[in-house]
Amino acid sequence: MTAPFLTICVPSRNRQLYFKETIGFLLESTRDDVQFVLADNSDDAGVMNGFMAGNRDPRVKFLPSPPQTLSMKDNWERCVEAATGQWVSFIGDDDLIEPDLVDALKIAVALKPGLEAFGWSSLKYDWVMPDAPVRNVQVPLEATFHDMPQSLLFRRAFRWDDAGVTLTCGFSVYHSAISRDLLDRVKARFGGRYFEHPTLDYDNALKNVSLGRNFVYCRRPLSIFGTCPESNTSAAWSLKKFADAIERTKSEFGRDYEGDAWMKGFPFHSMLGMPASVVQAQHYLRVTHGIGLEGWEPNFARASAAYCEKFGERADFDAVTARYREAFAAYRGGVFLKHFQPAFTPRREGKIFTGLIGSDLYVEDRIGGATSPAAFYRAVRGLLAPPSELVPELRTASRDSVVISRLAA
Repeated sequence: MTAPFLTICVPSRNRQLYFKETIGFLLESTRDDVQFVLADNSDDAGVMNGFMAGNRDPRVKFLPSPPQTLSMKDNWERCVEAATGQWVSFIGDDDLIEPDLVDALKIAVALKPGLEAFGWSSLKYDWVMPDAPVRNVQVPLEATFHDMPQSLLFRRAFRWDDAGVTLTCGFSVYHSAISRDLLDRVKARFGGRYFEHPTLDYDNALKNVSLGRNFVYCRRPLSIFGTCPESNTSAAWSLKKFADAIERTKSEFGRDYEGDAWMKGFPFHSMLGMPASVVQAQHYLRVTHGIGLEGWEPNFARASAAYCEKFGERADFDAVTARYREAFAAYRGGVFLKHFQPAFTPRREGKIFTGLIGSDLYVEDRIGGATSPAAFYRAVRGLLAPPSELVPELRTASRDSVVISRLAA
């Protein structure tokens, strides 16, 4: 087997049911230019060892559970060390990724010589449980390539420009493809490791945006963020589950990293929720490696307010809002508290919307009887342009215009 063009890494911990289905989908692909690094890190090693025992696929490198549990950081670290592809991408064990994204990636490489990071639209899918309500999934039908200036991404990454609930800079190795050269430069520049702060995806995104030179984004969906009942994404909207997830992360990390010197006097602890976990990774880079931008606080305060507004139960909204108010009051004399103005909106129930809004199609999550990301993707894949047939045009956004460059035939 020749060296793979892309390595897809799937680290897992104690979610073997979902891990098995994700593996099954990946191995449906017949491509010979991809590698699959599958890293189990579970308390019961026998489950996945037995499942993988009969595998003879030369594209697969299975990393079994070690005798002692690894931190998430160390499990991700060994995935990159095992990867041999020119490009590397990560997904979670309850997610999905389309191996044919290689075709879109090769188009992007041809459009943008020197490309180091390739991102794409990702669908959001909650694994369907027996008592779950019907939901819709937003499926972009547009499939354009966009040249993303590093200066724009840097402002989004470190000043929270254009943020929603969290940063919109993108280009983490998680649900994007990053060149091995860029990953190795990150390792050389930042402490001799690929990952440092426990908020691994944003830790890596911030570093890629800092060091990377050429970035392209594709609107065609090429992966799915899956949310199973045990996932951290699911926990993000439950105060108790999120607190449990943070405690578990610290336990597996080996210490309470928020007691380290770089956190001294910084009141945005991870127990506050998603925006605080991200800004903490940003603060780590600023203190430890001297990388950042001034003036990030107002946009961060607005993103924190947007996060609080996602809590549709009054008690949860009041609790998380009070925590953020306390943190902003303690930070630099409360000067940025005026930018934190969340408004409570009760959760509304009703029929879900299906149909077109602009170039996005909204479909039921159970289309074709789907209950998992893999089944959902199989059902909607026919609505999407095959990655190999995407139009080779690169759109470069500026304030006043969009410049389109065509790849010569």
